[in-house]
Amino acid sequence: MMANIYEILDKYKFIQQLIEDGTPEEAFIEALNAIDGELAEKLENYAAVIKNIESDINGIKAEVDRLNERKKAMESSVKRMKENMQTAMIETGQTKVKSEKFSFNVQKNPPSLLVHDDTLIPQDYIKVEEVKTIDKKAILAELKNGAEINGVEIQQGESIRIR
Repeated sequence: MMANIYEILDKYKFIQQLIEDGTPEEAFIEALNAIDGELAEKLENYAAVIKNIESDINGIKAEVDRLNERKKAMESSVKRMKENMQTAMIETGQTKVKSEKFSFNVQKNPPSLLVHDDTLIPQDYIKVEEVKTIDKKAILAELKNGAEINGVEIQQGESIRIR
C-alpha cells in the first residue's frame, strides 16, 4: 500500500533528522530514493484530481454565466409585460381591473428625487464620504527601489504550479 502524503512528509523529516545527526550518507540515500518515487507518484495523483476539479469549476462557472444571462432575459421580459399591461390599462382608462384570479391597479409609487444638476444643490444636502485606500503597488515599487516605509514590509510567498 502506498503511503499518503503525510506519511511521506514524515519520512522526509526522519531522513532530515538522520542527516542533521551526522548519519553516514549510505544509510539514508536508498530510503531517500524510494521516497522520491512515492512523492512523485502521489503528486501526480493529486495533480490529476486537481485538474478534474478545475475542469468541473470551469463548467460550473459557464453554467452560472448562462443562468445569469437567462435570468436577465426573463427579468426583462417580465418588465416589458408589466409596462405593456400598464400602458393598456392607462390608455383604456381602466386603472382598476379585477379578473377571476388577479386584481390589477395602476397606482402612484412613493415620491423619488430626480437630480438635474448636482452642482446647484446647497452644501447642507451633500454627504461626503472619505474612503482610504493604500496604493500597494506604489509602496512595493518604492521598497524595491530601496526606500524605507514604516508599517510595511515586502512579503514573498510561495505556491505550487502544476503544468
